[in-house]
Amino acid sequence: MKIKSLLISILLATSCYSYADSESKQAKLNELVNVMDMDSMVEQMYSQMEAMMQNMSTQMGVQPSEQEIFDDYYSQMVLIMNEEMSWAKMEPLIVNIYDNNFTEEEINDILAFYKTETGQSLLLKMPAVMQESMQISQTLMQASIPKIQELAKNLSEDLAKSRNSQ
Repeated sequence: MKIKSLLISILLATSCYSYADSESKQAKLNELVNVMDMDSMVEQMYSQMEAMMQNMSTQMGVQPSEQEIFDDYYSQMVLIMNEEMSWAKMEPLIVNIYDNNFTEEEINDILAFYKTETGQSLLLKMPAVMQESMQISQTLMQASIPKIQELAKNLSEDLAKSRNSQ
């Protein structure tokens, strides 16, 4: 009977420690989200995405007579993005990603870095870096589209030939 009591005591102590550890890590994760000002970063990214989407009308060759149609779809797209990708929906998912990928010690180190002048500078400049990176990616993607379309056409033709020969 004493062994059973001892085992129960050990299990309770371990689970309490684990809960406290988890609670401590969660508090650090929440602090990290605040220090990194993630909600503002997400809002800046959305603003940049909206600006790029506004350029879509030019890229699509929307005529002045079609602008109202484009604007209607654009408004719907922005509304969907704001509803489906809101910070309120993203925050718990982002916190979970950090929780799954970083130990509490690593989170402490990341927090310490982001509290430095260099860390704050990185956070301020990161949206611009991301925007430039996205622009470069889009440019590279635009250049590859004809090649990908040609490849897709060839694939369709080869699949059609293969199916017809069977």
